[in-house]
Amino acid sequence: MIIGVLAAVVPFLFVMVLKAKFGYDDALDTFGVHAIGGTLGAIMTGILATADVNANLNTNLKAIVGHTLVFEQLKAVALTLVLSIVGTIIIAFIVKAIVGLRPTPELETAGLDITDHGEEGYILD
Repeated sequence: MIIGVLAAVVPFLFVMVLKAKFGYDDALDTFGVHAIGGTLGAIMTGILATADVNANLNTNLKAIVGHTLVFEQLKAVALTLVLSIVGTIIIAFIVKAIVGLRPTPELETAGLDITDHGEEGYILD
């Protein structure tokens, strides 16, 4: 229940408060929801996991549960962040070389629904 409450509140704060405060561009809120929420969940799992609640932890992880599981989770988070950042950078360079990363200001002002898809996304009559 603790993880559930934190998984609701913390990503919400990142999406609604900190994104506006820092002004970063994240139209789909992937950073606030997945990066922050996923990282929080992974770390909290390491902190709160006990064999009393989940008997499966006695099978393979008995030696580290309650001792160093949180450090194992932190290593997993670090590895995930490194892979995500490096992968994103590689993909961004490939996309930039092929089609570019941003539309021209004129196309963006006209609306990408019209310029890229040939139709209006919203008809506001």
